[in-house]
Amino acid sequence: MINIPKYFALLDELNFEHAAPGKGQDTAALTKLQENLIILAKYVQLNVSQQLQELSEDLNVQAEPVPIDLENCINCYIIRLLHVLHTLSRNINFHSDAKEDLISVAHLRLCMRATQELGYYALRAQLHEDFYKSPVFKDVPNNGQLSCDPSLIWLSVQLFTRLLSIRQLHIANAMELVQRDLLAVVISLRVRQPTSAQRAQLDTALAYLWHNESKADYFRHVLLLKATPQLCPGLAKELHQQLLSKLGAAHGFASLLAALQTPNATRNAEIVANIVAQRGYSPRLQQRLIGQILDFCRLQVAQEHNVLAGVLSLRHLCELNAANRECLERVLGQHWQPLTAPADLLNGLIVWDLAQLCDCLRLWQQLFCLSSVACLPSVLLVPYMPLLLQLYKQLPQALPERKALAALISRCLDNRELKQELPALLQRLFSWDISNPSPWQALHPRLVVKHAADTDLFTVQVAQEQDEHNYCRALPALLMAGSDQALTTKVFLALLGLMVQQLTAPEPTSIELLSTETELAQFLQLKYQLKLELLVALEQLVWHEPLKAQLAATQNKPFMELVLLLLDIKVQPAQLTEQIQLLILLLLQELLERSEQLQLADGTRHLQQTLEQLAKHTANPLLKNALQPLLELLGGERQPSRAPILTSFQRARELIEDQQPHLQVYGIQLMLEALRRRDPAFISQSHRIIALALSTLKHRESYTFLNCVRLFVALVHIMEAQVLEMLSDEYLSETADLDYRLVVGEAILKAAEEVGPLCYRYKAVLFNCFLHGARSDLDEFRSSAYANLAQLCRLLARQVHSFFQELLHLIDAELSSGRYLPAKRGALLVLAELLAGMESLLDYQDMLLPIYRLLRAIEANESCDPQMRQHAANGLKILNEKCRDLLKTESPANQLQREIQVLAIKDPSASGKRHILELN
Repeated sequence: MINIPKYFALLDELNFEHAAPGKGQDTAALTKLQENLIILAKYVQLNVSQQLQELSEDLNVQAEPVPIDLENCINCYIIRLLHVLHTLSRNINFHSDAKEDLISVAHLRLCMRATQELGYYALRAQLHEDFYKSPVFKDVPNNGQLSCDPSLIWLSVQLFTRLLSIRQLHIANAMELVQRDLLAVVISLRVRQPTSAQRAQLDTALAYLWHNESKADYFRHVLLLKATPQLCPGLAKELHQQLLSKLGAAHGFASLLAALQTPNATRNAEIVANIVAQRGYSPRLQQRLIGQILDFCRLQVAQEHNVLAGVLSLRHLCELNAANRECLERVLGQHWQPLTAPADLLNGLIVWDLAQLCDCLRLWQQLFCLSSVACLPSVLLVPYMPLLLQLYKQLPQALPERKALAALISRCLDNRELKQELPALLQRLFSWDISNPSPWQALHPRLVVKHAADTDLFTVQVAQEQDEHNYCRALPALLMAGSDQALTTKVFLALLGLMVQQLTAPEPTSIELLSTETELAQFLQLKYQLKLELLVALEQLVWHEPLKAQLAATQNKPFMELVLLLLDIKVQPAQLTEQIQLLILLLLQELLERSEQLQLADGTRHLQQTLEQLAKHTANPLLKNALQPLLELLGGERQPSRAPILTSFQRARELIEDQQPHLQVYGIQLMLEALRRRDPAFISQSHRIIALALSTLKHRESYTFLNCVRLFVALVHIMEAQVLEMLSDEYLSETADLDYRLVVGEAILKAAEEVGPLCYRYKAVLFNCFLHGARSDLDEFRSSAYANLAQLCRLLARQVHSFFQELLHLIDAELSSGRYLPAKRGALLVLAELLAGMESLLDYQDMLLPIYRLLRAIEANESCDPQMRQHAANGLKILNEKCRDLLKTESPANQLQREIQVLAIKDPSASGKRHILELN
């Protein structure tokens, strides 16, 4: 056992001139080195050769054939310091927390200073001569004065690998320069063509530095050494290989980014991207980096400055070659694989919870929308447009991640080329062609976003297969909710161009005989689906005020060209073409009224001739009413922009658009009076009035929206089909506010009551609207839908037989599993109205007994809700009256027939005596 205090006393006597960084070499340093040698010889009795032999045996380093010059003071000093530190590390358990193994802070500081002193002489002063061209090693003289024997360098590498494992020595980054010098020495030795055994020792030292020390420091040291000017090819190659091998290792990119942290995040991202994305890297390394960087971005999605470097590196890698782009597309596709191709389709299984969905959306927003430069190419978003639109439509409006979806969709649309790419994308999207020519990613047909019961959470889970494909209808609402009006204008013009293209496309000369319902459905979808979806989208966008301003200011020329093409179209069916022409004419009138420059344009003069021809040949009264003010405006007879007195329609419109409720109601009253008088100026603007009414219906003031309902009641006499269908679409819009949808339901009922029994022509639209509402997860909305269904059943009386079975299923589901009491009341009210509408009880005889038992049980249950008992009693009363009326009919014999049959007579097979039950 050695005397440990003696060694600490020895270290305390020594003068460590180079233990602190920044010390230069002078003549006094060699003098102090000689003094240190004397002290070392005094305390340690072994001579230098004995110490060297002991070190070689313990560190497993073979002695060189050429003996070491022991007269050289540098060699002697390195050997003696190596021996002292090796002795201390071998006899002190630095890794133990036991009280007897602890050493004082002063002694630990002595060990740190001795290690730094040895690092200067044994490592920093023994580097390859090219490294001294760097300012990092300016404190070492490059004249060979401090060079030692090469075998001592190998001894030092082995000992420092052991010393650096003592974690106490790293306090306050005391070993950072030692680690840098050790790395530089190892690189220098690798250039000298070592033997296989020596190369294995060097690899062990490098592996230790990478796995046990800071990876960020490792990259920082490699880059510092690599930045040395005029390095020889051997050193440059070794450093480059170190950079590549560690960059491809686990957490390599994150460590490189941590090593290059600067205050300027953009500059830092550019440096990292230039290092990561180089053509000289192997394809395998590049693709490994793509996966590694995506994982890093997923973990650092909240740290924008870190994600910036990752996204810019991914973009540079993607631009290097096609293989990298295919790899990136494949990895991105794996993010959405649980939604597009789930592994299990067990009904009710939760595929993703809300947190997982939101994490993926936030990551993609950072990848594609972080900035205009540091983002992935938006063309990668094109195959995911159906999926993004489906999620946008199904997610709740209050969810913040819905804005991320809107940003992704807008980014993809905005970066498409106007002439070819954008129209092709929209055509494929609106026709929902997700299979050809290259497959697009969409939500699996059996996956839906559902609201978890009794919580505010949403999950993606397996349900029944969904056949709805009109998710593209969410696109106009998305555009109108955003602030990018230039994009809205581009999409509107592209949709209008697609509509012109569809209307002018040649029809097939012959149609093969359709033999099955599937072929019929495919034929109808192929022929009319795209036109219908385009018409719905154009109807939504045409009333968007910022779009009108944008068209009048910047995009009037392409719009006028499309208008001329559209007005010249004469195809069948004419109703579809006239509907589109009417919408465009109303929009055109507003644009001309806004812009005098547009009125004087050459294209507008040519448009006047086309409008005159259309007015002569059309028989549609709405189209004629819309053409009249346009022709007056183009002919100079009417100049609303200069007139001191506004027209009656404009005055009423401005009053309704005012924010004060009493002015809005006054404007509504003016319109009501004009519509009752059948004023042509108001009749021609029916579509604009509907748009104004829908906008005003969202007003929170009951005084305003109740009068707005009266406006819909008046409009239904002019455009009953359009009013009911448009209100139904608004009622079913899941993106709208709940209060607004409830008011729209009230407007639908009032309009249906105004039409009266003749509304049976729209019973499919009305019933489907409220039946869909009765399946909603929102309790208040479902309760309102049941109340509306009850009034509709009362209004249509005996016209509900085709919906009877579906209504009974809904009522049964609500009464058996529903938890919201007002909804249960509404379901019972619908049942009572259904019984009142039964024309013949015999047609529903199989259902009467279960209905009777249900109503009887509810009516007799004293603990049940009083209103539910009252509805049940009313239903029983109606059923009782119906049964009495059935028994009092004039000819019951025609309904009840008695028949006697005698069996087994003259039957050749009947022989012998048979049992009486068998005979009967």
